[in-house]
Amino acid sequence: MIRPNRMWGAAVVLLCAQGAAVAGVSPEAAQDLARKSGLWAQLDSVGSQVGAGMSAAVAKNAATLSAEQQAKLLGCAQSAYATEGLRKTAIDAVAGGLQPADVPVLKAWYDSALGHQIALTEHDSSELVPDPQERVRRGAEELAKANDTRKAALQAIVTKSHSVEMMADTVIEMTLAVQQGIASAAPSASGNTTAEFKARLESQRPRIVGHYAQISLNAYAFTYGGLSDDELQRYADFLGSSSGIAFNDATMRGVARALNSGSVQLGRCMQQADRSTKGA
Repeated sequence: MIRPNRMWGAAVVLLCAQGAAVAGVSPEAAQDLARKSGLWAQLDSVGSQVGAGMSAAVAKNAATLSAEQQAKLLGCAQSAYATEGLRKTAIDAVAGGLQPADVPVLKAWYDSALGHQIALTEHDSSELVPDPQERVRRGAEELAKANDTRKAALQAIVTKSHSVEMMADTVIEMTLAVQQGIASAAPSASGNTTAEFKARLESQRPRIVGHYAQISLNAYAFTYGGLSDDELQRYADFLGSSSGIAFNDATMRGVARALNSGSVQLGRCMQQADRSTKGA
């Protein structure tokens, strides 16, 4: 029989041998990459989106929610999905998902002229044309006149960036958060339990993914309309590199964990508010 101390010793040796696989990078390095890639700004918008969704749900259920319940819901949503907390959770996930060797490769890309241009283009496109449907419409026009090489590069960017999966996850998690809040404040206002509602949302994931897959190519064609075919291909190549894949995977996990953390915090806030109300 192998003694436990020998098993632990073997585990330590194995961990040392695999140290590079679990090393991670510093939070400072992860934060720097999050800022340069646009993840930092993206997380800033999550709280406002959840808040808007909660406000709409509160207005829809105003007849069944007291003024106190409405204020409690909106306040808990604001604190649970505060940008600072979401960013910390996401950055921790990004830091844990990268290797030290990835950092100089990623920094070289985002500090390059093309990397900077793409990050700026992604940030500015929604401000230049705020209406998402108009961006999709214009993108369809761009795509219709694009050559096969450009279409292939755009499709590769959509696929390798995991943008479709990330958008589907975000929609599902934010919808679930709103439902969770309404159910906590006024159970009678919700026709299903949170678990049932989550299962129903998950059953719709293929449809949600299909929807975003259909519009994402057009949206990307609009966003990157000012880039040449060669620049698009260089971006696709970066996303397909080992460091690009690692960063996108880590980013996707970071956003998912941030949304899940917000949901947990929302539940805790509602419970604490209920206890405070009952104890008053």
